[in-house]
Amino acid sequence: MTDQQILRWMPYVFPIFFVGMWLLISTLLGVMSGWFNLQQWYADDNSEEPLLKLGWQSGVMGVGVNLNGILTLAAKRSGLSIRIWRIFGPFRKPLLVPWSEISAEPARSFFTQMVKLGLGNPPNGRLKINAATWSKLVAVAGPIAKVPLPPATAVSRKSMALRMFLEWVVITAGAATFFWFAPYFISPPGERVGLPIVICILFPAIVFGLGQLIRYARES
Repeated sequence: MTDQQILRWMPYVFPIFFVGMWLLISTLLGVMSGWFNLQQWYADDNSEEPLLKLGWQSGVMGVGVNLNGILTLAAKRSGLSIRIWRIFGPFRKPLLVPWSEISAEPARSFFTQMVKLGLGNPPNGRLKINAATWSKLVAVAGPIAKVPLPPATAVSRKSMALRMFLEWVVITAGAATFFWFAPYFISPPGERVGLPIVICILFPAIVFGLGQLIRYARES
């Protein structure tokens, strides 16, 4: 096949290739997260109205599969509903895990208080989410659920803000250090052309600062 033929077919082949790769990767992540295993036993038929629905949630599932801002968690009378944005999990069905089959233990991610949920009895799936999120779900479902719910660690807004501020400081410092020293490693000796230190600091400070503000508004 000549170069001209390749270029002619590229507009048609590339979308098919991209969609195929997307489906393959999302399916592999579904396997690694344990989602496909869980949906065999805990499929949500959407017959219950949620008592509380929290969108744009993040979590870590299975063997370290990060689900950043693409989860929707809901407290229902019978259990915890877990959904993923359809575009990121086209073959992953919504889950509804009964409260009686959920265990919880304290965890931590960087400076953030988390809770690791065991899904199933015995657990055949794991989901780590923000402790403040779990606290909200338990507070709503606790009085209605037919079984005692795993305790939730109380997280104050002040504590959450402090931890996010510390994360911002550490991430900004790391990014600023990278931007400042990177030119030393990629430029020829004696020809370093780097960014001003003010830019090295301000750029990551503003970008990560906005991200932390959005995250605080979403999780507080």
